[in-house]
Amino acid sequence: MNDFDIDFLLSRILSGYLIFFYQNQKYQLRYPTIELKYEANILYNNIINEEKYNDWIREENITKVMIHLGLWENSTDALLQNMDKNIDNLKVELYNSFLNKSKQPKIRESLRSVEAQKDKILSRKYEFVSNTLEGYAASIKNEYIITNTLYDSRGELVFKNSDNISKNSLSYQYFNALVQEINSHVISVSDFKAIARSGIWKAYWGANKSNVFDTSVINWTDEQRSLVNITKMYDSVYEHPECPDDKIIEDDDMLDGWMIVQKRKLHKQKKEISLEQSNPRLKNAQEVFLLADDQDDIEEILDMNSPESKMRMKEKFNFIQNSQGPVEELQLPDVRRDVVASLNKK
Repeated sequence: MNDFDIDFLLSRILSGYLIFFYQNQKYQLRYPTIELKYEANILYNNIINEEKYNDWIREENITKVMIHLGLWENSTDALLQNMDKNIDNLKVELYNSFLNKSKQPKIRESLRSVEAQKDKILSRKYEFVSNTLEGYAASIKNEYIITNTLYDSRGELVFKNSDNISKNSLSYQYFNALVQEINSHVISVSDFKAIARSGIWKAYWGANKSNVFDTSVINWTDEQRSLVNITKMYDSVYEHPECPDDKIIEDDDMLDGWMIVQKRKLHKQKKEISLEQSNPRLKNAQEVFLLADDQDDIEEILDMNSPESKMRMKEKFNFIQNSQGPVEELQLPDVRRDVVASLNKK
């Protein structure tokens, strides 16, 4: 994004409303008040209660129904979990390749490919949500909000009587066309991040972080809240004792990789502390054996080891696999090295 695009989107976020044009007509979508949101939620709740005993698919049963219809597989959820792990690992790999630019294009290409596959699979479920009772109630709720917040160039509500929309096919087509136009103006997460990093926004943020908008937080728009939360995330990164290079911070994928690395470090430290607290004798032990229930437990236990420990384990396993017959502990390469080192000290 260039400075003009950032300034354009920031002015929209600060104003608290969206101005757009459709068929040469100007429209303004205002942010719903707390009262209007409350009324819309009451409407949603009433629909759920009135229709819950009718022949509707419930959101909690989406997966079962889609499997029955052949739109989903029993293994799809596990596949999505593996994709999430793969995405995290690729982002970490990209972060680790910061000083090796030649590797980055291939890693980034693989990352985009996995993300596209994941989005394609999830889109099936998102599209199916509209067939559920919750999806139907949400559509009525959103329709209620838009019809009470969408104004024309004269400052009047475009749909003065929302009941007529569903009854009039022309009005409903017109409404859907306007909703599609509104959806096309949604600000992406990457754009929010670019705005949060920009000098234009930092001038506002640095001047008064606690009162950057002239209303209380409950009256902020979703866009304003998103921008502040993302900005606070960047503040935390800059304040971190291991703050990464500015070029990493400016690269969304690399920064995600850095954050994943920090999260894994913290998780590992907590696990080690928990183990030591459960049995103080483990603190100075060279090797500790833990039982794993599944593959995830195995990976988690292995990740608790340092890179040096992992190399020692790999060396042991390779030695045992290539050996003929039983192997005594003193024959293991790392044990032999420790014994020789101990004798040399003496």
